[in-house]
Amino acid sequence: MSIMFLCTFSILSYTRYFESMESFSMMAVATIISATCLIIMKLNNRNYLLVFYIYSICGYIIVAFALMVYHSRIHLVDVMWLMTVVFLAFFTLGRKLGYLLLFLSITVIGLFIFLHLNNQILILKELTNYQKISLLIELIAAFSINFYLFYLFLELNRYSERKLIESFDQLKEQNARISIQNDEKTTLVREIHHRVKNNLQIVVSLLRMQSQEVDNPEFRILFQESINRIMAMSLIHQKLYQNNNLSQVKIGDYLDDLVREIISLSINDENVHYQIDVEVDRIGLKTLVPLGLLVNELVSNSLKHAFFEVQDARIEITMKKGKEGWLYLTYFDSGVWKMNSATTSSFGLILIETLVEQLEGTKTVEKESLGTSYSFYLKNLEEMDIFA
Repeated sequence: MSIMFLCTFSILSYTRYFESMESFSMMAVATIISATCLIIMKLNNRNYLLVFYIYSICGYIIVAFALMVYHSRIHLVDVMWLMTVVFLAFFTLGRKLGYLLLFLSITVIGLFIFLHLNNQILILKELTNYQKISLLIELIAAFSINFYLFYLFLELNRYSERKLIESFDQLKEQNARISIQNDEKTTLVREIHHRVKNNLQIVVSLLRMQSQEVDNPEFRILFQESINRIMAMSLIHQKLYQNNNLSQVKIGDYLDDLVREIISLSINDENVHYQIDVEVDRIGLKTLVPLGLLVNELVSNSLKHAFFEVQDARIEITMKKGKEGWLYLTYFDSGVWKMNSATTSSFGLILIETLVEQLEGTKTVEKESLGTSYSFYLKNLEEMDIFA
């Protein structure tokens, strides 16, 4: 572009030299500016922004000066040079400078029309053939440069569009590969949960077979408690591989299945009703495992100690959201606990205390005439990881 400007303004300087010093001085300055920009580009080809600033700002100053000072010159082509300056600023330096130069160009043209046009019409003389040819050459040069700049703008748009399409195709291909890899990993994780669940079920079956060979009822109860704990973890893996979300489980469905399974496997014959009310939708594996074991111990202890000679055996579990990921868990049974001092230090209650500590929570117990209520304030560990 600098070579094109240098050649164009050199030719125009030569043609204007024999016409008038005003036109010649204007073209000579433009030639010097083009040569300077060409030298800058040769020394450091990364200074193209500086070159475009020089062309735009200096070009506007030259044309504006000619419009306001050189009254014996025909300013028809000067309007074209202003268009060149504005186009160059828009295409190379951005809209802000382009709009600024456009505003300044309209302003200087308006000042010329209202302040100098009538005076110029009076002093202009009839053009000679040489002046007409020189004017025609300058018009052709201005039109050609504007057309060239517009052509470069269109080519740049086409190039940008091609690159955008190529980038879109590459991104689409990468997304397809990532999707395939994600499907493969999802299938693998789902298969792992399935196998873990099957292995835990095998352990449960072995424990049940072993419990059949035990005659002592207390030992059978211990076997059943162990089976329930393993089953609580097995149910988590079952829920995970059955759902689309492999990292979280719907806590309401999980608790419903867990409590129903524990009651159905209870060795006691009481008809126990249960009700579950949760405000939390899903919980991650990090929180769900200790929470599931906690509920298992509570239900198992109620079935074991609370519902002897009780007409209306009920279990109620509610879970509400607390602030910043905390959970309020309330457990109530309508039974009357038959526990001696030795039982209060049993493994089940110790496990409950351990699980509450694991969830960094607190526990309160209220015994009433209508039953026993446990209140837990527990940390949702996945939510805390997000807040951290």
